[in-house]
Amino acid sequence: MTPFSKTSDGRLVVGFSAVESDIIADLAAQIAGMLSGIAGSGEVDPLFDLVGIGGRSAIDPDPAVARLLPDAYGDDSEASSDFRQLTERSLASRKVANARVVIATLERESGHVELDEAEAQAWLRTLSDIRLTIAARLGIESDGDEGATDSEAAVALHDLYDWLAFVTESLLDALEG
Repeated sequence: MTPFSKTSDGRLVVGFSAVESDIIADLAAQIAGMLSGIAGSGEVDPLFDLVGIGGRSAIDPDPAVARLLPDAYGDDSEASSDFRQLTERSLASRKVANARVVIATLERESGHVELDEAEAQAWLRTLSDIRLTIAARLGIESDGDEGATDSEAAVALHDLYDWLAFVTESLLDALEG
């Protein structure tokens, strides 16, 4: 990967190998797939459906989905349930849309990616969602946690987690520069 840089016209450019592009596109597609059922859930109050809001009353049992769509009020399950019923569907829809932007920008040109400001924001959100998902799978709860390291797969996920942090930092540096 060549780090992100900003062009004179304000676009952000980066170079990825074919493997790197495929990894990011696949991970973004997994995020979209994991949340698309929630985003398009048919179990929505008809009034909520008219205005594009809704969600389930309980947090998802999958730790990765729970990390992406967390309780709003950790100490008040009733308020969290009410908030989730009003916002979960639209939040999941935005996360799916962001992931699709990442996939679409990677498909435009093999290896060379150019982003405008809105696409860069979608990338930041999706990279964060991917890292949160990996952290949940590894059991990383807070800064300083190592999470699982007991298998080759866990070590590979740690390497991927760290590389995605580098990609994110590179994008943030380019945005600020």
